[in-house]
Amino acid sequence: MMRIASYMIVGGCALLAACSDFQPAKTGSVGGYELQVKTDPAPLMVGQNAAVTLSIRDGINQPVSNCEVRFRQYMPGHEMALDNTFVLMVDQAKVGLYDGKSGEFSMGGEWVLEFDFICGADHYTKAFDYKLEWPE
Repeated sequence: MMRIASYMIVGGCALLAACSDFQPAKTGSVGGYELQVKTDPAPLMVGQNAAVTLSIRDGINQPVSNCEVRFRQYMPGHEMALDNTFVLMVDQAKVGLYDGKSGEFSMGGEWVLEFDFICGADHYTKAFDYKLEWPE
């Protein structure tokens, strides 16, 4: 019995080590809306683009569709050509999930994904911070 338990502990540690790079979705709120950002890959990786999904829900946890949503990516303190380029996001299924594709994350360091959205008469901006590690 002791041998089985030690194999389970070792196996569990190996599983956790394999998942150590996993990055959960980022959440935030603004103006009564609950936001959740997911990226693929997660975590974001230097030298790659990413699929970006923003979920928008209202104060009673219902999905909000029919919004105009866009985002930009930038590194604070590092001016780059794409800093002010916004990517239009689309809610394909009209279920409050807006999809877009980032540009390349060209270097490691602090990055921001900044979302700008208009839902009806409401206009908000919300930024989410990311730290990209240089590949080894």
